[in-house]
Order: sequence, then structure tokens, then C-alpha cells
Amino acid sequence: MAFDFETLLSAELHDIKNQMQALLSVQEDLADELVGHERYQESLDKIQQHSQVLNYKLIEMLSILKIQHQSFEPSEDEHWLIDTLNPIIHEFYNLHAMTFELDFDEEFNAFYDEQLLEIALHNVFVNANQAGAQVFKIKVEEFADGGWLIRIEDDGPGFNEEQLEKGAFSLHGTKSGLGLYLIEQAIKAHKRNDKMGSIRIQNNPKQGACVQLIFP
Repeated sequence: MAFDFETLLSAELHDIKNQMQALLSVQEDLADELVGHERYQESLDKIQQHSQVLNYKLIEMLSILKIQHQSFEPSEDEHWLIDTLNPIIHEFYNLHAMTFELDFDEEFNAFYDEQLLEIALHNVFVNANQAGAQVFKIKVEEFADGGWLIRIEDDGPGFNEEQLEKGAFSLHGTKSGLGLYLIEQAIKAHKRNDKMGSIRIQNNPKQGACVQLIFP
């Protein structure tokens, strides 16, 4: 019988995630006990920031493992986009002082897998922050056939020519290349009729990068 590395990896990641949840619970208890003790606040903030990143990475890895299974079907329920965005925006504002302008109707809702969209958005913002972007404008466009897209513009240096010319993303290359691959996989998992989701990257006319997450 062949060694099932993927099953072992998935089981180990789930165990690590359970331990991470227990650690986060203890961390919350500690934060409550240290209320009013200002000298510990800076260290506690750093612990919480690192814990959030580690917990997110675990969720991301488990989600990507699920996507690799041919039988995987995304959980596409109706969500208000603002509810998905707000926690992510709050995280990046607190950790990196990044600011966001939401240029769409906050009543906009659509069917999508929330966890997969969170993975895509998180990697868009991480990539942009690593490139030096601090200000983001988020727009939504709806199509007559029922499809829609999220357009994310930033004030960074933009994509280099090699990234723009590739047209496809792989696991090889820079950290930003890995991020683009994860974004693409998360959006491609969304399918409707004979169409699947896609990602489009370009540079803004004056400054910054533009990422479009396109849902069928």
C-alpha cells in the first residue's frame, strides 16, 4: 500500500489547527487578566499579531489541500461582501497601518465561498504591502450574465513586466508569485455553467497595481 502523504499532511495540519485554537483561547484569557497592566500590553499585542498570522496560514494551507481534490466543491453561499472585507481590513489596518477606500454599495451581496475569497484577498494585500503599497481602493462591477468582479487598486510601484507578461501563475518564484498562485487557485474554484473564476493583473495608468478577482 502506497504511503498516503497527503492524508498524513492533512491530519497533522488539523491537529496543529486544534492546538492553535486552544492557544488562542488561552491568549484571550491572558489578555483579560492583563487588562490595566500597561507594561505588558506591547508584548501581548505582538503575540496576538503573530498568532493571527499563524492561524490564518494554517487555514490557508488546509483550504489549498482541499482545492487539490478533484471532488472538491466550494461552499458558495450568499454573503454580504462588506462582512467578508471588514475583518481583513481591520487586520491590515492594525498590523500595517494600511488604509482602504470602499467604492461600492455596502448592500452588495453575491454567492461565493467566503473562506476562499478571504484567502485571495489576504494574499492580494500581503503582496501589495510587501511591494510598499499603503492605500487601497476596492470596487465591484456586476455583469449582465450574473458574473461580477472585485477590483483592487493600490498606490504601490505596480507589477513588473515579467509578471504582467506571464499570464499564468505557478508555485515557483518569488513570494509574490506564490501569493498570485494561491489567489488564482481560490478564484478558479468558483464555477458556474461552463465558466470558472479568474484573476487579471495590470498596472494603473498613473501609479500602482490593479488586481481583478472575476467570478462567473
